[in-house]
Amino acid sequence: MMNSKKDKLTFIESLMLVAGAGIGTGILTIPYVASKVGLTGILVAIFLAYIISLITYMYLADLTLNSKDSTQLLGILKEHLFRGRYKKVLTYLFFVIFIVILLQNLIVYIMSATDVISELFNIEPQISKIIFYVVASTLLMFGIKGVGIGEKISVPLISSVVILLIVLSMSDVKSSLNLAFGKPSLVIAVFGLFMFAFSAIFSVVQVTNNIEDIRYIKKALVGGLSINMVLTLLFAIASIVGSEKVTQLATIGLTKTINKTWVTMFCSIFVLCAMLTSYWSSALAFADVVSEELGIGKRKACFISTIPTLVLALILPLSIIEFVQIGAGALSIIVGIIILPAYYNAVKEKDKKLLLGRVAKSKVLIWIVGIFTIVMAISSFIPVD
Repeated sequence: MMNSKKDKLTFIESLMLVAGAGIGTGILTIPYVASKVGLTGILVAIFLAYIISLITYMYLADLTLNSKDSTQLLGILKEHLFRGRYKKVLTYLFFVIFIVILLQNLIVYIMSATDVISELFNIEPQISKIIFYVVASTLLMFGIKGVGIGEKISVPLISSVVILLIVLSMSDVKSSLNLAFGKPSLVIAVFGLFMFAFSAIFSVVQVTNNIEDIRYIKKALVGGLSINMVLTLLFAIASIVGSEKVTQLATIGLTKTINKTWVTMFCSIFVLCAMLTSYWSSALAFADVVSEELGIGKRKACFISTIPTLVLALILPLSIIEFVQIGAGALSIIVGIIILPAYYNAVKEKDKKLLLGRVAKSKVLIWIVGIFTIVMAISSFIPVD
């Protein structure tokens, strides 16, 4: 059922939803790995990740626009990719894959926020996880419009803190940022983390389906990704030059170096907002899939899909970096194996104008995106220490 006009996303809400969905653990963990390569390597990695991500966004938007069942990604894939005698088997298989990937993403956001909440309020990590889950899950009850408004508030807060940190870091440089390219394997690892940081595939579907005026879809996607890229790059530079030692969660090392209570407070707000924006988008996508595939209401689906993330976050011991790299590898499965061929099937016989214009149906371009997606998958297995 289509959303009413009042439930539609404005252009700004759509812009912020795309930007906020990507601003998560990636932006916080990239500086640690990026500090091991030079500025040239960082710039090459972020440029390639931006271009590949932007093309993928356009593919996804056109795939959604050219689908009859476009409310959630699994439904779109069933329409364009899962056919023949194995349709049900493939649907069940990728339903499980989606669940695993989204669970992993949501667990990362909970665990990343835990350190901040525990240190800020001096409480046990397990209690911190529960607090974050309750706060993050509450907004989901208000649906896509509630999430859009939440993103519209959170992303400007994140931007303000990043600008503050870059100013403070540049005014008191602790470490130099060399211009070298760096070890190729580590540059590939940085590329994979940038790709993970830019991943907003579920939000692209949400924006395409729910924006007030579809003429602004392309601008919302380009603008949202660009905001993400600028903030991610600025934060990485601020963390590298402003920290005596870059930590796995970059804000920890940065605040210890600056050693000002008010900076710690602002960084805590930054991390929590970053985790909230990504959590909202992924959890809403999770609920959409569960609601449609199991035939239950959205609110019940929100509860069913998010409770396991809290339980797993309470018991799993993996580090944040390991979780993020697992996520990057899992994401590459979605993009490389199913989205690209589904997109081609959806648009190959269409005469209508596509977002990428003449090159939209280029098999060469699709293969290039696929190759870089494989590189992203490989990056998940590269040790960074």
